[in-house]
Amino acid sequence: MKEESNFVHRKLENGLEVAAEILPCAKSLSIAFFVRCGSRDETPEVSGISHFLEHMIFKGSSSRSAQDVNREFDSLGISFNAGTSLESTIFYAMLLPEYLEECLALYADILRPIIREDDFVSEKEVILEEIGMYENEPPYCVDDRLRQKFFNGHPLGNPVLGSSQSVKRLKSSQLQSWIQEKYAPKNITLCACGNVDFEQLVILAEKYCGQWENPPEKKGLISPVLKTAEFLPKLGFESFSQRQAARQYFLSCGPFWAKGYRERLACRLISSILGGDVSSRLYWEFVDSGRAGYADLVYSQFSDAGYFSTSLACEPEDASENWRRLEKIYRGAEDGDISERELSLAQNRIATAVVLDSEKAWERIFSMGAEWTSVREYHSAEEEVETLRSITLEEINRVLEKKPLTQALTFCFGPKKIRF
Repeated sequence: MKEESNFVHRKLENGLEVAAEILPCAKSLSIAFFVRCGSRDETPEVSGISHFLEHMIFKGSSSRSAQDVNREFDSLGISFNAGTSLESTIFYAMLLPEYLEECLALYADILRPIIREDDFVSEKEVILEEIGMYENEPPYCVDDRLRQKFFNGHPLGNPVLGSSQSVKRLKSSQLQSWIQEKYAPKNITLCACGNVDFEQLVILAEKYCGQWENPPEKKGLISPVLKTAEFLPKLGFESFSQRQAARQYFLSCGPFWAKGYRERLACRLISSILGGDVSSRLYWEFVDSGRAGYADLVYSQFSDAGYFSTSLACEPEDASENWRRLEKIYRGAEDGDISERELSLAQNRIATAVVLDSEKAWERIFSMGAEWTSVREYHSAEEEVETLRSITLEEINRVLEKKPLTQALTFCFGPKKIRF
C-alpha cells in the first residue's frame, strides 16, 4: 500500500475546528467546510431552510456578487460545490495546493453571506422547481415519505428539500438568522485532505475565520436534533398505486444502528454481499436474470441511528414473484447462510475500493470528514483495510440475527396497487 497518511486536528479560539489528512504522495488538495446543520435540525416551520441556505451561500457576500464568486473560483481552476444532508451541509473544493489561501479567503467570505432580497426571491423559484421535479419522479417522490414514516415523528425523517408549502413560507430574514445561529464557528469543521501543510492551514484558518463569533447561548431551547437511540421505528408493509410510476417499486428501511467501527464495517460488508454491487446476491437474482431493472441494498449510518435500505424496480406483473424471492434471500441471510467465501470476496472488493479512493484527495475528504464530524473517529485507509479483513462471519451474523432486513418498513408502489 501507499505511504502512511497523517491525521492532525486543532481548534481555534472561537471553536472552529481544523482537521487534515496529509497524503505524502498527493499532488492535489481538497478542502471542505463541514457545517453540523442539516434537515434534522429543522422544525416544520422552516423545513428546507438548510438546503435553501446552501444555494444562497454562492449568491455572494457584502463584497462579492454571485458573478464575482464564480469568476474567482474559475480563475483559480478550482472545482467547487456543496451539498445538504440530514445532519450536515458541506462546502467543498478541489484545487492545486498553491491556491489554498485564495480558496480559503473566498469561502470564508461567502460563508458570511448577505441575503439580498432579489436573489432570495429568484432562488426560491429555482428550489420550488427542484421540489416539483422531485415530487413527480418515482421512486424519489416516495423515498422521503418512507423515511418520514419510518422515523415515526423524529426529525431524521425531515425532507432535505422541505416541501413546496414550507419553502414558500420562508423569509429572507429567517435565512439570515439561521446563518447566525447554525453557522457559528463552534459548529464548523474545516477539513483538508491531500498535499497540505497543516500549520499553514491553521494560520490561514485563523486569518480568515478567526474573527467569526459565536451567538449567545439560548437558554431553555430544545433543538430538534435529539438523540435517537430510543426512537421506535415504524415497521410494516404498505402497497399503493402511484400514477406517475411505469414500473413497480419496492423501497424498504430496516432499523440497525451500528454502535462501533467494526459493526459499521460489518454492515458495509453485508450490503456488498447481498446487494451492494454487480457481484451481490440481489444482482445475480434479479438484474442479471432480467427479473428487475435494479435491486440493491445500502446501509446508511447517522450519528445516532442507522438503517438498511432496499430498492428494487421491476415490471408490475413480476412484483409478487420478486417479493417472494427477495424475502427468501433476506431470510436466508438472517438465518446464517452467508458463506466464508462470500465474506472474503466482499472484503476484497471493498479493500480495493478503499485503497483506490485513498489515492484521491477528493474521495478521502468526504469519508474522512464525515466520520470525524459525525462520530469523532479517524481511520486511515491502511487501518480500514486491516480491520475489514479481520471482520469475521460471527460478527456478520450478530448483525443479521437482529433481523434488520425482514423486520422493516416496506412500500410497494407502481401503476396499480398490488395485493400480496
